[in-house]
Amino acid sequence: MPQLDIVHILMTYMWTWLTLTLITLKIKTFTITIKPKNGHEYHPNPTAPTMPWT
Repeated sequence: MPQLDIVHILMTYMWTWLTLTLITLKIKTFTITIKPKNGHEYHPNPTAPTMPWT
C-alpha cells in the first residue's frame, strides 16, 4: 500500500489539474459566446472628397 503522503500529493495534483482544465474550458466557451465590443464602428469605404487635380 502506498504511503499516505504519496496519495495526498497525487490527489492534490489531480484536483489542481481538474480545476485548471475546467477553468480553461469555461474561459474558452465564454470567449466564443461573447463577441468583442469595440468603441467605434468600422467603415470599410470612407468617403473622401475628390481632389481637383484628378
